Amino acid sequence: MSIEVVEPGSLTTVQDPLGRREWRHVGVPTGGAADPWIARLANRLVGNPDGAPLLELTVIGPALRFTASALVALVGDMAATLDGLPLTPGTARTVRAGAQLRIGEGRDARAYLAIGGGLEAEALLGSAATDLRSGFGGLDGRALRAGDRLTHGLATGPAFRWLGAGSTGPIRIVAGTHPGFEGLIDATWHAGQEADRTGVRLDGPSLEGGEVASMGLPLGAIQVPPDGRPIVMLADRPVTGGYPVPAVVIAADVGRVARLRPGDKLRFASVSLDEARSAMRRATEELAALEALDAPGDDELGWAGAHR
Repeated sequence: MSIEVVEPGSLTTVQDPLGRREWRHVGVPTGGAADPWIARLANRLVGNPDGAPLLELTVIGPALRFTASALVALVGDMAATLDGLPLTPGTARTVRAGAQLRIGEGRDARAYLAIGGGLEAEALLGSAATDLRSGFGGLDGRALRAGDRLTHGLATGPAFRWLGAGSTGPIRIVAGTHPGFEGLIDATWHAGQEADRTGVRLDGPSLEGGEVASMGLPLGAIQVPPDGRPIVMLADRPVTGGYPVPAVVIAADVGRVARLRPGDKLRFASVSLDEARSAMRRATEELAALEALDAPGDDELGWAGAHR
């Protein structure tokens, strides 16, 4: 069973929610989904294991043609149609052979498309995630191109609809190892144009930046380089960095930063380590807020949402 890439979108890659967590000690970035939480949710909607390979879509999604019936789920705010009918995010749908799925722009910079049975991609260093900088993993270590074919397994479980709620409000941070924490909280920030899977640079007041002794960079670390513009570090961040880190975005919120588009506004709020752990537990519990359903075929009226 395969999927033909009709149009690749602006940047579509094969990722998985877990990445290469066991190899940072030898300099390999973790990688994996920039928003691992919604990537896990997409997999759960089609009955996949949390770590199954799926597609990460950036800004403008791809157009895909299915050569066989499949179960799909889109999570993230991007407009999508299946043979011209709207596809509702957060709900798994059956796709018939020959159908074309088109995914365009939305409010989110990133979204995820899971296929029941998972995409078939070789695991390198324990993960199928695409490392664009080093050029390995996923599909030949690169973004999708028109004419590519992706193979996938067979869906074995039921389809699901998500009934939970994601985090809202300020982006929560805990204190880092250097001064500048209060300056982050007291200001309103905007996502800058310089944003990719490595990090998102923020526009706002200039903070005191500089250079420090090289140190490990956890996911969500906020670095302040000499120009004073903070950078929130994401999945493809380097293993170490040499700029001050006044704060770290908590695990439950880092994916929200990864979904920001240039110009989006954000504020930070201070939380304790205990509150950060509790937030992650609540986020994990929200992944289980699923309702099993009989996914109708894409030629049925119910597919377009008439069941609601």
